[in-house]
Amino acid sequence: MSDSEDIDLFGEISADDQLRLDQLKEQMNKKLHEQTHQCLATDSAHNRLEFQRRRYLQSAKNNQTTEFQTLRDQKPINLGQVFTITECQEILESTNSHAESQGWTIQRHGAFPTRDIPVKNLSASAMVHEKLTKALFPKLELHTGIDAGYWTFRDLFVVGYHEDHQRALKLHTDGCLASLTLLLNDPSEFTGGGTFFSKFNLHINQVPGDAWVHDAKLSHSGVEILSGKRIIMVAFMDTIGGITEKIVY
Repeated sequence: MSDSEDIDLFGEISADDQLRLDQLKEQMNKKLHEQTHQCLATDSAHNRLEFQRRRYLQSAKNNQTTEFQTLRDQKPINLGQVFTITECQEILESTNSHAESQGWTIQRHGAFPTRDIPVKNLSASAMVHEKLTKALFPKLELHTGIDAGYWTFRDLFVVGYHEDHQRALKLHTDGCLASLTLLLNDPSEFTGGGTFFSKFNLHINQVPGDAWVHDAKLSHSGVEILSGKRIIMVAFMDTIGGITEKIVY
């Protein structure tokens, strides 16, 4: 009997019909089990993320939190050198090449626009994304209690401060959970500059490849450069399914 033939459920059922019914029942039960398991797994992952995200957002109010050393409403954290000098140079060359051919964007960030280029437009984007993912997300797990696998980049871009163009950025907060600032060029190429965090009266200067992460809701500014150019990389990081599910890099 072929699969396209019907079984007469109201007549006599042959041994072959019964065998086929048993096989169909087994197939349907297996499929139902797989779908149920998938739904439970999806719900479990979603619930775990929502719990971890909510716990992190409330962690600054809970001084008894012991699961992790929270980043929420605390001083920025230095992750050390994420990119080598050679890698910084590769990113700078990729940035300069793109800027020469297509220019910088200046209207991507609403009320606080920066003169920038999305990393996804650079030839070095794959290297940047791979190294930052490995360096940042496990550290974010330690300081937020949110699993590394739940993190993604909402935006990742290179900012070009320049004495003849944008010199600074006013105090602002970022629309994500955590932010990264990383210096790319040598400090000898500019005077002034740095990142200022008003709550802690903290002025951070960096060396090339040096990465700092902070709670995105901390008010911070790009300190005015007095001469030269200061090139930094900035990342806005959030959880998958939080603000956005789209990975931008």
